[in-house]
Amino acid sequence: MEKINYDNINEVIYKEKLANGLTIKLIPKPGYNKVFACFGTNYGSLTNKFVPYGESDYQEVPLGIAHFLEHKLFAMEDGTDAANLFTEMGLESNAYTDYMETVYLFSGTDNIEKGLGLLLDFVQKPCFTDENVESERGIIEQELLMYLDMPRDRLHNGLMENMFEVYPLRYDVGGTVEEIKKITKETLYKCYNTFYHPSNMSLIVVGDIDCDQIMNLIKNNQEKKEFPKALDIKRNFLVEDEKVVKKFSSIKMDVSIPKIAIGFKLPFEKFAHNEPMMVELYLKIILESKLGPSSEFYQMLLDEELISGSLGYSVFLDDKCGYIKVSFDSKKPDECSRKVKEFLLELRKIKLSKIEFERFKKAILGSFLKGLNNLEFIASSYIEYDFKNSDIFSSISLLESSTLKDIKKMGKYFKADALTEFVVYPKDWKSN
Repeated sequence: MEKINYDNINEVIYKEKLANGLTIKLIPKPGYNKVFACFGTNYGSLTNKFVPYGESDYQEVPLGIAHFLEHKLFAMEDGTDAANLFTEMGLESNAYTDYMETVYLFSGTDNIEKGLGLLLDFVQKPCFTDENVESERGIIEQELLMYLDMPRDRLHNGLMENMFEVYPLRYDVGGTVEEIKKITKETLYKCYNTFYHPSNMSLIVVGDIDCDQIMNLIKNNQEKKEFPKALDIKRNFLVEDEKVVKKFSSIKMDVSIPKIAIGFKLPFEKFAHNEPMMVELYLKIILESKLGPSSEFYQMLLDEELISGSLGYSVFLDDKCGYIKVSFDSKKPDECSRKVKEFLLELRKIKLSKIEFERFKKAILGSFLKGLNNLEFIASSYIEYDFKNSDIFSSISLLESSTLKDIKKMGKYFKADALTEFVVYPKDWKSN
């Protein structure tokens, strides 16, 4: 078991890769009552074209199948639901599917060893039948239809459709009603056998734990199971240029005032270790300093009554491409979006003083250090960035050593060709 010290943040990770390929990372947090465990696979909604395990040709599977599979793994062979078994142990359980990963998790104060055994067992023993696949299809259909009635979801999905032509960021993680109708138990098993091999998975346990004891428990569990030979996973992604598909589109919904999202499509790049994480952090420093509550631009929008409420932003990068998103509500959408777009395009030549840079860098660092007191944040963030070829515990030292020059390199992402806008108007809205 390898011990990795992060002296600057007083953290330690114990790491081991088992013979079957499973990567285990244990993060001891003495004095904490709760333990948090995440068991994840490097497989999310972005992967829908790949070579199935044991085959030689690429196959395209329905959109939303990773999310569908996540739902169905809780159904155990004897008809019980794994979530109910966790509850009986006094443990909280959950799961989620994102663009790059699917993660199964639990937390609690007692029965941690039993919980770990159950977590490993139900994820590693799928039971898909024609009947339970069909019943789940109806549940997910209702879920997807519900999202269509949510303005914030439609705002985000509309922006992604404007940005991407074929890259799966264009689609909701859950897929579409039409696509999930194509899912069968056979396609679920193909995806499971390809992406749920231990060599494509990580298990992270955080809390006041005896690392030797937990590691031995995991090893004993895995040694009792047989897994096929690990094979390299071949995935196919259609690379796009940075030009957006549409510069503008809109819909009308039952909202009181227009909701606007403006975004930049980030280009496809080959990232080195830790680069996706650091680009995200640098962009967040820029956006917080220029659009955050303390910025002159945000105050101007408030003073001129161009926005109602806050001005939100987010940055997403997988290990290939991503997006910047700025969203807000406005009673004067045309005027407000014009000013926001003009301002964002000016960020090509980033004007940030050294004092401003150091101030917002410290704010980001402070936010992260605060997060290290939250076990869920540690486990979920660590596994997310691990699958992005990034070590989140290294971000502190990397950010501390970063310079204004690193920030100014980010100006290349604020290009007119990469800019798009999506608006959700009230049903009775009359455009100028």
